[in-house]
Amino acid sequence: MSKQNGELAFIEFQSPTLVARAPTDAEWLHEIKYDGYRTELVIQGGQAQAFTRRGYDWSHRYKRIVQAAANLPVKSAILDGEAVVLGTTGLPDFQALERELGNPNSPKLMFFGFDLLHLNGRDLRQQPLTERKAALQKLLQETAPTLTYAEHLEVTGKDVFDHACRMGLEGIVSKRADAPYRSGIQTSWLKVKCIKSDTFPIVAFVEKLGAQPRRIASLYIGRRDGDRLLYAGKAQSGYTLEAARRVRERLDPLIVDKSPLSDPIRKPKATWVRPEVLVEVQFSGVTDRGILREAVFKGLREDLQPIPAKPPAPSKRRLEGKHGVPQENILQLLPDAVSPSKEELVGYWRRVADRALVHLRGRPLKLVRHAFGATFYHKGPLPPIPASVHQLKVQKREGGEGVRVWVDDLDGLLGLVEMGAVELHPWNATIDDIEHADQLVLDLDPGEGVPWDAVIEAALSLREIFEAAGLESWPKVTGGKGIHLTVPLPPKMNHDSARKLARSLAQCLVDADPERYLLSSDPAARAGRIFLDYLRNGRGNTAVGAFSPRARPGFPIAHPATWKQVEAGVRPDAFTLARPFKAAPQRAA
Repeated sequence: MSKQNGELAFIEFQSPTLVARAPTDAEWLHEIKYDGYRTELVIQGGQAQAFTRRGYDWSHRYKRIVQAAANLPVKSAILDGEAVVLGTTGLPDFQALERELGNPNSPKLMFFGFDLLHLNGRDLRQQPLTERKAALQKLLQETAPTLTYAEHLEVTGKDVFDHACRMGLEGIVSKRADAPYRSGIQTSWLKVKCIKSDTFPIVAFVEKLGAQPRRIASLYIGRRDGDRLLYAGKAQSGYTLEAARRVRERLDPLIVDKSPLSDPIRKPKATWVRPEVLVEVQFSGVTDRGILREAVFKGLREDLQPIPAKPPAPSKRRLEGKHGVPQENILQLLPDAVSPSKEELVGYWRRVADRALVHLRGRPLKLVRHAFGATFYHKGPLPPIPASVHQLKVQKREGGEGVRVWVDDLDGLLGLVEMGAVELHPWNATIDDIEHADQLVLDLDPGEGVPWDAVIEAALSLREIFEAAGLESWPKVTGGKGIHLTVPLPPKMNHDSARKLARSLAQCLVDADPERYLLSSDPAARAGRIFLDYLRNGRGNTAVGAFSPRARPGFPIAHPATWKQVEAGVRPDAFTLARPFKAAPQRAA
């Protein structure tokens, strides 16, 4: 449908039929096949939206394109085209497009328009292609390069195809000059490829051994055969270093124990994943068993991924029904958490205790525990406490008395493991003076669409702000998605003053660039921006402690880093339970 309640809406794309040879008749126009993301621009009332092939709204990812479309001199219009980034050779570069999608304001993102479906209240789809393209060319005559008219050629299809292949392009699309626009796969549009490529689900990856940050060495891909998922081969090449890291990070939460294939195969080096991420793969051919020959990675197809619906909050009754943890002990349930075994935790703490206790010793702790099959932030009464774990009675802010645990040696850390503790979140104060903060923590928490190098830039900018205030800071990658900056404080600063100081320091960066940073945790405002979380400060408030494991796939560690490592772009999950302390930690004050 093109209208909803009188307003324009997304129209399903017309798609070409794949053929072996370009048509030779004079009734055809021939266009370059752009190697990018098919995109539809819907403009009305001075505003615009951008939609992917499956109708997902990606306006937030194409901000410059959308703004340029909104400024077109029209009341309403629908444009069909391709979002593209040109590489260093001047040709469309699919991996470069993937990189630039992390920066919605990138000037490299371009829209090549090749069809016009609506214009100022008129449905043009029944008009011949030549008339639609003429109107589109007139509309886009002054908007290049952000909005560029896709030229066509009226020479023979074979000549256009041969030229495209010599240039290293993906292929061409031939379109009948007199044909209307019809949604779905049509024979009035024909595509001929110089290089074979298609989209496949990822079923597993092989990790690059010893790589830091973690990255993939290759991907195993599947193919759909009705309701069955079959093995389709291994893509071993085509990865830039950045792409290999990005894909590893994207697949991390999808790791599973067993193969998702309908007919399991033996792949000892494979790390299996749920087949939810799609990848574009180039190949030279297909065997009679359906295995791709010479498969080469081109890039992830995020434009074909659905936007996951937020699941409804489970009721307390259903939460209690899934495990044996009393509801009064659950401050926050972590349903997607993955916890290491107690044996793994014991081995880890034995290796790192001396370094970890510099940061954890003598501080009241908030615990993330794993018990009865559930992982959760603990509150209320504690389980039996070993003698090696110390207790501190505190006056709670809401009134009454509570108990906090603390440790001062390896035996204490091992005692916490006995209690089911996985993550340790210390106060910004010690047991010797819990009413005064001895450090403050700023959490740099990137919202959706923020590239990692923007988080690095924010950390370095905050370091300069701290130095200007006469404060030293040291960084810690969180094992999650951000960076913590810790600042030792002078003696006898109360918690309220520490929080105000943290806020004022963060405000300096927000004032410098409010489009990139904010102090609000409102999810609706955080897309494309970094939340400078100063609320980690205050009496009883915590942040994950240095050297604490995280209850996440791969078991990353919240790990101190050097500023040199931050400048080099150290990733937030660079350290794991199996690979701790690759960096010399900086001492806490």
